[in-house]
Amino acid sequence: MIEISVTPENASHFARLLLFASEVLGVCDQFGITPVLSGSLAVLAYTGKPSMEVHDIDLSCSEAQFPRLQQAIELLGIECRVTSWHVLQVRRGDLKIDFDSAEHWMQDIPERNEDVRVGDVQLRMVGIDGLRELYRRGLVDTAEKDDDSSRLKHRVYKEKLRTLGAFEARHPLAT
Repeated sequence: MIEISVTPENASHFARLLLFASEVLGVCDQFGITPVLSGSLAVLAYTGKPSMEVHDIDLSCSEAQFPRLQQAIELLGIECRVTSWHVLQVRRGDLKIDFDSAEHWMQDIPERNEDVRVGDVQLRMVGIDGLRELYRRGLVDTAEKDDDSSRLKHRVYKEKLRTLGAFEARHPLAT
C-alpha cells in the first residue's frame, strides 16, 4: 500500500477535495464500484513531490456505471454531467472529480494497479507504467493543437511525464 503523506502546494483546496472525494466514493461503495485513480493525485502518490498542486481527482470505471452513479450523486445535491468525451464530471463549487470511461480511456493501459491511501481515503491506483502511458497519450493528443487550452494541457502533461521520469530514475525498482 502506498501512503500519501505529503500535502500538495494547494493544501486547503486539497483538504476540501478529499472530503468531497470521500462522499462521492461512498456512492461508489454502495454500488460495489471500485474506481481506479490516475492523474495528478497518482503522480503525487508515486513521486511525493509536495510542490505539485492537485486541483481535481481523476478516476476511471466502466461507462456502463455512469447512469446509476450520476443519479445517486445527484440525489446528494451534487452536480453531475456526462461529457461527449466519455467522462462523468462530478462538481461541487470549485471541486471536481472526473470518472473516465475505462473502456475508452484505459484501453490497452497496463492493468497492474496499486493500493493507495491518503488520509481516510483508500483507492486502487493505476500502476506507474500505466500512468506514464496515459500522460504520453495526452502529450501526443495535444502536440499539434494550437488553442490555449491544449497548449496548457500539453505543458502540464510534459511536466508530469518529466516528474514521473525523474522519480523512476531515482527509484528503478518502482516500475
